[in-house]
Amino acid sequence: MCYPRVVAAVLLVAPAAVFPSCHRPSGDQRRLIVFNAGSLTVSFAQMLDEFKRLHPGIASQQESSGSLEAARKITDLGKQCDVLAVADYDVIPALLMPEHADWYAVFARNRMVLAYTPKSKFSGEINEKNWFEILVRPGVEYGHSDPDQDPAGYRTLLHWQLAERYYNKPGLYQELQARMPAKNIRPKSVELIALLQSGELDYTYEYRSVAEQNKLQFVVFPPEIDLGDESKADFYARASVRVAGKKPGDTIDIKGMPILFGLTIPKSAPDKSAAEQFVAFVFSPEGQAFMKDDFLLAVSPPLASDVSRLPPGLKDEVAPFREPIAASGTRNK
Repeated sequence: MCYPRVVAAVLLVAPAAVFPSCHRPSGDQRRLIVFNAGSLTVSFAQMLDEFKRLHPGIASQQESSGSLEAARKITDLGKQCDVLAVADYDVIPALLMPEHADWYAVFARNRMVLAYTPKSKFSGEINEKNWFEILVRPGVEYGHSDPDQDPAGYRTLLHWQLAERYYNKPGLYQELQARMPAKNIRPKSVELIALLQSGELDYTYEYRSVAEQNKLQFVVFPPEIDLGDESKADFYARASVRVAGKKPGDTIDIKGMPILFGLTIPKSAPDKSAAEQFVAFVFSPEGQAFMKDDFLLAVSPPLASDVSRLPPGLKDEVAPFREPIAASGTRNK
């Protein structure tokens, strides 16, 4: 499908943005409901606005949250959405398949960074070689998102484990965990930005796209520990963490993998036709241009877990996906 490209100004969107007032259906107007990761808020808000312009008969509702929380809205709360987009594609097979979804597609990549501002303590000294020494200095406050709700949270823990190996610093992982109080953990990574900008936190772990969208300074990590280089997948797989699983009391094991964002149309989607049209737009060059403008690295063409299970209108837009090393079978009770 081909869509005309309209240049849009960057929107300043609240991290947990929902847009019922400006997208409220009237009369027989259809409604497209999208659950997306907080790190996708800005890009998906822009794409939904453009999609509404192209399809004036379809209103939209956007709900942003941590990726695992978004999945649990479907599995635990029985909420319905037409499109689910998450910051870790493996959330979909781990939590939704096969009961709630039967396919997923990878559409974007990202990297982890350590964000800060000029007001952050030791901001003039920090770099890719000494960041871990600065974080543990007295008085330095740093934070990350909740590993049980947000992939950026468990990716921070994976990054710390990999850093311990890469820098040959035994005990670094435990030290970084021990020195960070629970109050510095928030449900999703984008919620930490306000704390960073206010000076309550000196450093926060973010995706590079989010840091750039918010014009933050950030430490660029070596590719061996930023989880953004597919050629380093075997090294990433040496790290693992456990987070909350499908049911209360369950846990799932997550091994380090390259950061790949994914989406699906759940089986319970109220308007599968509108969902298919929107996903086609996300996959299109025009949709990918929106992502590029927001510093996301688009996967082109998008990669599908099982092309045969995709809606007919999407099959020609994707290529088969070969999972990175250690992706399959790493999430268990």
